[in-house]
Amino acid sequence: MRRVRPPLGLSCPGCGSGLEPLNDGPAEVHRLACPECGSTFRARLKSDPGPPATTPTVGGLNLAARGFVLRLIPPVYRAGVAAGSIVLLAAGGFIPVIRGWLDDRVLSLSDVVETVGGIRVVSESRDPDSDFGPVLRKLDAPPLFEEVAEVARRLGVRPPEEIRLAFLPCCGVVAWRRSRALLLGLPLLHVLTVGELRSILAHELAHLARGDATWAAGSLRFLEGIGRALDDPDGRSWGPLRLWAALCRDSARALIGPIARGQEARADRTAASIAGGSVTASALIKVALVQPLFREVLGVHDLDGDGNANVYAGFRALWSRLPEALLASMRLRLLTLDREAADSPHPPLPDRVAVVQAYPDRPETPSDIAAAASLVGDPDWLEQMLHDRLFGLPAIKPSVFHKAGS
Repeated sequence: MRRVRPPLGLSCPGCGSGLEPLNDGPAEVHRLACPECGSTFRARLKSDPGPPATTPTVGGLNLAARGFVLRLIPPVYRAGVAAGSIVLLAAGGFIPVIRGWLDDRVLSLSDVVETVGGIRVVSESRDPDSDFGPVLRKLDAPPLFEEVAEVARRLGVRPPEEIRLAFLPCCGVVAWRRSRALLLGLPLLHVLTVGELRSILAHELAHLARGDATWAAGSLRFLEGIGRALDDPDGRSWGPLRLWAALCRDSARALIGPIARGQEARADRTAASIAGGSVTASALIKVALVQPLFREVLGVHDLDGDGNANVYAGFRALWSRLPEALLASMRLRLLTLDREAADSPHPPLPDRVAVVQAYPDRPETPSDIAAAASLVGDPDWLEQMLHDRLFGLPAIKPSVFHKAGS
């Protein structure tokens, strides 16, 4: 009698059908096949069912405790800088401070700290339009705003005040001062379906619902500000205040990695519960595919030096012409990577896909499988506008000048 195997719970990255064992071999299945498209796969079995030791799963009380300690680092750092500056001023640091004040080089407390060997941490965005991207008006994409509002309603969170078109194919949420913004990469609109975009929106708005975009992102920006100041080649290479800054930076890095991975895993589960497991898995894989491809397009555009060619239209044309066999090969390569880069805030992609595929699928409508670009009114105009902001308008070459009217 033929042995009947239970379903594996794995989906084909190409067509989304359930995978089946390729043959009746040993109990641990190493070869899989898709009955629909005929693709074959080799499964990578984990000897340890638990998560890797370098990327622990963080959640619940552990995540809250690490977050509380992380939030203490910025005020502790500032208190240490204030105390250290006072000690250094009393030990003779007041002399260069007075000299700088007489030369109009010391005009604020930040200048005093820098003069005695400290660093100035700039963690707030100076220009959101250039850092995050331009604001998308509701008149330009009414269906997109309705989709964001619907996902926010299901999550029980207030929709972000702004939706900004990000220059790169990525999504995220940021909060500064009293504003919260959803960043949406324009190239993703031509790659994702409406259902896949809904899963991405649910993932990002889950960060807003749990406060990840406020205190965690603020601590991350503070850490990045310290890192930029320490890596500045024009700054001092030694000093007690710089050693204190390096100690706080290293402590924050040790905390923020597990916290970020725990938050991302929690947001993935939220997205899968709203958009469905297969749709969310497909969205994760597509976003991971698009990002290196877009970097390649940017590199070719810069090398050619053709500022008039629209880089976003060029990427859209490239994506539409990629053979399905090549896309399938790229998807398989992504899913066979053991782990993300050491400094990545995300868990390994195969682990993320395995988690979200365990969630049930949601019924799909014809509008769910339409391209996400259908949610905006004029994608071509948005591409040109974003291209002009990214590369700037072409320079006007001077010719012969003469008096107006002559």
